[in-house]
Amino acid sequence: MPKQIVQNLLHAALMECCSPALVNKIATHAQCIAAATAAEHDLNAFAAKDPASRGSVEEIALGYSSYKAVLHYRLAHAILHMASLDGDRNREIASVAALVSARGKLLSGAEIHPRCHIGRRLVLDHGWGTVIGETSRIGDDCYILGGVVLGATGIAANPSGKRHPTLGNRAEIGAFARIFGDIVIGDDVFVSPHCVITENIPSDSVVTLKSALQLTRKRKSKDPARTLLDLS
Repeated sequence: MPKQIVQNLLHAALMECCSPALVNKIATHAQCIAAATAAEHDLNAFAAKDPASRGSVEEIALGYSSYKAVLHYRLAHAILHMASLDGDRNREIASVAALVSARGKLLSGAEIHPRCHIGRRLVLDHGWGTVIGETSRIGDDCYILGGVVLGATGIAANPSGKRHPTLGNRAEIGAFARIFGDIVIGDDVFVSPHCVITENIPSDSVVTLKSALQLTRKRKSKDPARTLLDLS
């Protein structure tokens, strides 16, 4: 069942993003078949790790926009590999990869560059706002929440070489964490929400943010017109 669902989703993406003549060429290529297998493994990992899904691959595949981001990445990444092997038609096929990637972003709100490298069984959960840059590398069995940025340290005029982070295997990245630059986050690292990381983190580490202070106190007034600014 998961295999057929994944194939249907990939076929729908191809039908929307390329000419009918290219659909079968891409869908039957070894790179695309491998991408479908990887996307199926992503789906099974999501069902196994996310209790909210109740283990339903159908619910995730059809209703979780964050899974669609990963599925479209798998397809776009495979098509780029095809383009590099296809001689004179590589520009046309590469443009399909760009369209597939853009479709994934529109459906999910997450942007995963098709040239980044992602290992097996990635789970992107609540992925809206997540950005994974071009030269990022992600290991196997990673779990990433929404709003995460794997970015470069600069804004304009970044170098063309490796400029985005590398995540090891089984990394867990909390919501809105931001990881910048050509740094390495080791295996089995847990990054708490809202952390900002710009240096290497060794394997088996936990990164937490403790600079924020949240207070609870008695209200001075029950006037509903009071605003957040009045409470400071």
